[in-house]
Amino acid sequence: MANNGHGHHGAANLTPEQQKQMIEQELRLFEHMKNIKYKIAVMSGKGGVGKSTVAANLAEAFQKKGLLTGILDADIHGPNIPKMLGVEGKDVMIEHGEMIPVMSNNGIKVMSMGFLIESNDTPIIWRGPQKSGSIKQFMADTAWGDLDVLIIDNPPGTG
Repeated sequence: MANNGHGHHGAANLTPEQQKQMIEQELRLFEHMKNIKYKIAVMSGKGGVGKSTVAANLAEAFQKKGLLTGILDADIHGPNIPKMLGVEGKDVMIEHGEMIPVMSNNGIKVMSMGFLIESNDTPIIWRGPQKSGSIKQFMADTAWGDLDVLIIDNPPGTG
């Protein structure tokens, strides 16, 4: 059977437990995303082109317009949104098995891979399916609550 691009060869080749976990993740993702009116992905095939700067500026602009705003820093290679928004070094709270975004001083909910790794100097070498799978899990495990807009700062080359 051909690889479906998600790191496995179709749900038929998964164990019942893996299938159950995959369905539960999909349900959590749906539950967390359904109360977010607009989702905006910032992406580019190349790194170092200003994706994070654009994402942070969009979040700031929406928040200043009075919209409930969140930003997901899914860039595992350079998670610098916390530094840009002044929440670097803050701890993510876990409630009922879900991550609660950190609140910036100006009211933007922030979640970043940078909160979960020890140092931005720590190399993370994930490719294709691992990368997209970790981002999907990250989104499924974050409790955003009600938002008008969620900005997603993607890693380079995300398809």
